Amino acid sequence: MTIVLPQTKFPDKMVQEIIHAALRDQANLARLRAAQFVNECRAFEERFHMNTEDFVNKFEAGELGDDEIWFDWFAAARGREVWSVKANVLLEVAA
Repeated sequence: MTIVLPQTKFPDKMVQEIIHAALRDQANLARLRAAQFVNECRAFEERFHMNTEDFVNKFEAGELGDDEIWFDWFAAARGREVWSVKANVLLEVAA
């Protein structure tokens, strides 16, 4: 993938290296955030003896009710997905 560099007073190679480093840094932060959500999901799974995928299916089908804890778990499941994708995109672009 080719990234179009902005016009700056700095050499293109320097700008490219800094942009790639920044993308890698952001990818690492996104991976850490995804890992936090993975851990949150794991804690919910242990507490309720159900994997996150089954939980999401039941929650979306309205089988679990509206307790706040279910919304917390759903947010963790969604966060896990969003931050994992974000990390993968950033890693691919930074390559």
